[in-house]
Amino acid sequence: MAASLRASSSSLRSRLLSSPASWSPWRLLLSSSVHSDAAHQTETLAFHEIQLSPEKPPTATAFVLHGLLGSGRNWRTFSRTLASQLRDRSPADEWKMVLVDLRNHGSSARIKGLSPPHDMSSAAKDLADLVKARGWTWPDVVVGHSMGGKVALDFAESCSRGDYGESAALPKQC
Repeated sequence: MAASLRASSSSLRSRLLSSPASWSPWRLLLSSSVHSDAAHQTETLAFHEIQLSPEKPPTATAFVLHGLLGSGRNWRTFSRTLASQLRDRSPADEWKMVLVDLRNHGSSARIKGLSPPHDMSSAAKDLADLVKARGWTWPDVVVGHSMGGKVALDFAESCSRGDYGESAALPKQC
């Protein structure tokens, strides 16, 4: 059994290595788009917005933060499902989900202006800079997985201390 697994693994590796240089599963992911997502990039961070009814202004915003080596796009299905369930629970609410590519991850890895140190506090400040650069209201909810959870907690703590200015509002939930 182990020998057949090694053989099939070796066969797959040789097929991938002999594939044309222009083919890449990552290129396919980056070039695909979904009509309900709006992809954006600012000088601060890259992000995707998901809003189920784009013609309705959002009444609440959630930032969704990925884990180490991830990207915001990893959370598209989760975010759409969550927004749908929240709308079903309270039809008057229209949630905007902002799937953020944290510094040095996803499309934010191509941004040149994100200077060291590359730590949780800097990543949390990037979120505040994103809010300010886009002229958004502060997020009502910040959802974070793994490393994104650490960034979310640092962001909330910094908001509570007033590190981002008097206009910064503490998220209602983390």
